[in-house]
Amino acid sequence: MINNTQDISGVVKFSSCTNADKSLTGNISDIVLNANSARAYAAFINNSSIDITLILGDKTNAAIGKGIILKPRGGSYEINSNNLYIGKISAIATNNCKISFVECIE
Repeated sequence: MINNTQDISGVVKFSSCTNADKSLTGNISDIVLNANSARAYAAFINNSSIDITLILGDKTNAAIGKGIILKPRGGSYEINSNNLYIGKISAIATNNCKISFVECIE
């Protein structure tokens, strides 16, 4: 869950974060983030009007509905210290759209 907290004790600090978006072409999988052994955090947000399927892996393994489904208009997925994944992250959707993301390193 992406949220803000008032309690800053125990808050993880990052050395840098990249904020961007990725355009997806309908029915064609693409890599959103390459593998990154320094990744400490990432979040993905679907601001489009269609489902986006997020895949923890290479785009060759992507199939619509066979991964983490990000629902339209704000569906999100977060990678943090509790579920850290440092491999490639890909996405696919049925129509052209964009997925927004942030990736932070320690």
